[in-house]
Amino acid sequence: MSGLALVRLAPDLDRLARAAAARGLIGRGGDFGYALHATLAAALGDIAPKPFLLRADMRRPEILGYTSADPTEFRELSRLPPIDDADLVEALRLAEIEVRALPVDWVPGRTLDFETRVRPVLRTRPEGRTGRTSERDAFLEAIDPDEPSPTDFTPHRVWPTRERVYAEWLSRELARGGAARLETARMIAFRRTRVLRRPTQPGAGRGRVESEGPDAILRGRLRIEDGAGFAALLGRGLGRHRAFGFGMLLLTPPGRLIERR
Repeated sequence: MSGLALVRLAPDLDRLARAAAARGLIGRGGDFGYALHATLAAALGDIAPKPFLLRADMRRPEILGYTSADPTEFRELSRLPPIDDADLVEALRLAEIEVRALPVDWVPGRTLDFETRVRPVLRTRPEGRTGRTSERDAFLEAIDPDEPSPTDFTPHRVWPTRERVYAEWLSRELARGGAARLETARMIAFRRTRVLRRPTQPGAGRGRVESEGPDAILRGRLRIEDGAGFAALLGRGLGRHRAFGFGMLLLTPPGRLIERR
């Protein structure tokens, strides 16, 4: 696999929101995931960063993402004027783009701190394993449906915490392809959000689909187990909905993460 580069954009979110809403790219829950997916694709095509993360709570909102394009090539192609959706693309402020190459060779045994926004869900099938698969919160799946809910008083019953279940889910994701081992993890934010995945478009033949589910931010420390596997993991991302703002691993040297203000 070729090396990855980290892309940083400072979009005009107000302008992007107006243009995206006019096209039906933002769902009832206000999630920007599909809007950014569509906007980045319109602006950059195959070199669009994915996975990516919108950090809207920053003093200056930013989009971070990974691309497999060479940084010089990426800068040159990002300067090409848009053919369609000019108002959407211009809201990205591509003239202010920053691109930085990541290491090509990730050293096994190296530890790194991380932050990631994930949608920790599991795919399930109806009883009898027929019909379409669905997604279920990994925390709810970890609770025996025949048992009382964690809000009920159950003597001697030790219920798993949401943080522990999500850490176990994350550990499995990091271990794919032997990429990395989770050393520590804590959940610093959680909410349930409604996300849009298939907006109605003329002639597309696909209806509008919105789904509700867990939306968590986890921080911790990992240890690289396999360099090539870890590079592939970064480019692929964690879990599902990776093309819509979930699953990007933000990395930093150990000890540099600070609490979000």
